[in-house]
Amino acid sequence: MPISTEQQLSTIEATGNAAKIFATRPGRIDRQQLKNQLAHLLDRGRLTGRDEGLVECLRELNVLSLDQIRRVWWPHAKEATAYNRLYFLLKQSVLGGARMPAAGMKDWGLPPRKVYTVGATGWLWLKEEINPTISHRHLKRDQVLHDLLVAEIYVRLTETVRVRGEAWSVIWTGEQGASFFNGDKPTPVIAPDGLAIIQQRRGEKVATLPLFIELDRSREAHGRPSSDWGRKVQGYNRFYAHNWQTHPHLSDLPTFPWVAVITHGAQRLLNLAQAIKKHRREPVIYYLALWGDLMAEEDMLAVPAWLIITQEGQVIGVKRDQRQPLLPNNGGT
Repeated sequence: MPISTEQQLSTIEATGNAAKIFATRPGRIDRQQLKNQLAHLLDRGRLTGRDEGLVECLRELNVLSLDQIRRVWWPHAKEATAYNRLYFLLKQSVLGGARMPAAGMKDWGLPPRKVYTVGATGWLWLKEEINPTISHRHLKRDQVLHDLLVAEIYVRLTETVRVRGEAWSVIWTGEQGASFFNGDKPTPVIAPDGLAIIQQRRGEKVATLPLFIELDRSREAHGRPSSDWGRKVQGYNRFYAHNWQTHPHLSDLPTFPWVAVITHGAQRLLNLAQAIKKHRREPVIYYLALWGDLMAEEDMLAVPAWLIITQEGQVIGVKRDQRQPLLPNNGGT
């Protein structure tokens, strides 16, 4: 289920270290006990609309840090206010916890803070299956950091549209909902890190900017068709060519979303652009930017940081001073 800033505003009123489980993994689950506990909390009014919105947000993003949660759900409060409420939700198993990848967070410019996931009671509240064997909920160390970086993009977009005013909003769909499956095959053809749909209401009309989000932390060579990025571009080719408007989250869009790739290192960005151009077979538009350039500015939509591979396959922005913003300077979508 997608999450949107409009929902937020309404509710605010096993080998090696990398394979270890880094999120709280429930042991034996007593479903009836959880149901009774949830009913008690709801009957007593102990859970709020903001709590529910936060749990829905975590379902889409997997993890959020204390700093990120405060900025989205308690934007005008002290961190301690958010922490105290999250402590209560954690004790009630509405939320779970994940080990904080402090060194990685510092390297990428995120304040090292406690990290939260959805807990067993939270999954029940969302009417989702509560089963400790569901693998995608058992986050590994590297995935926690990756998902925190993706979450930071969501938080930044949320802050950006909030500053722009009530006419603006962002709808976010996580990896599970944004993925493209071909038939009944269990493995997706392409699994973006997220789908962000930025909207601006203009009277009775709504202008829309849809973006598939791809966070690139890898240092793998990417020119080969068998590389991660070779497969990604081939996946987007197939997605575009496979009647993409039948996808439930794209059916109302007039155009296929741009693919926004956020990476590290100036040379890697240029190499990625060449690899994408090499493997691209459909008129999918790619925007590529450096993480540091985006994080240095408050308005992610206006910063001229993006190298563009156009619909015709032209590359714009090889030189830094030629790079473009996601939205034109007049601020409209």
